[in-house]
Amino acid sequence: MKGINIKRELIINKNIEEVWNVMGLQFGEVHIWSTNFKTSKPGGISKFPELDYSERITTTDRGETIQVLDSFDSSNYKLTYHITKGAPPIAKHASAVWSLVHEGNDKTKVIIEFNLITKGIMGFLMTPLIKIGIGKSAVEITEDLKYYLENGKPHPIKRLK
Repeated sequence: MKGINIKRELIINKNIEEVWNVMGLQFGEVHIWSTNFKTSKPGGISKFPELDYSERITTTDRGETIQVLDSFDSSNYKLTYHITKGAPPIAKHASAVWSLVHEGNDKTKVIIEFNLITKGIMGFLMTPLIKIGIGKSAVEITEDLKYYLENGKPHPIKRLK
């Protein structure tokens, strides 16, 4: 079955190290800046020298999710993970790639890519709606990250939740 791939790119007016510090090195604390997550905490056994954990356990309006890191590369500003709990029931596999590209002294391109493989006829039928939902999530997470880094505080919507 064909997978869903949603990619979002955005320029943040901060240097790449500052962006990586929040997006990468603080991967386990995404709730601080993302409006989608109510809570997050690091867990799992360390697999990467820069982190003392390998997954994050989060809560959203839809319940608990667990994202397990598959790769974590601070020298190339890139991480990948897959979801082991909390993916939609019609998902066979859900994963993401987050990466950064240096665009200048105080400019960094953030690239967020979500991948989902559906299962069954319902997965096939729901693909258009799933694409819309994942697309909204990609826009939200990149804009939340940009706002947090450029303003030093979570997006106003986050504070209202």
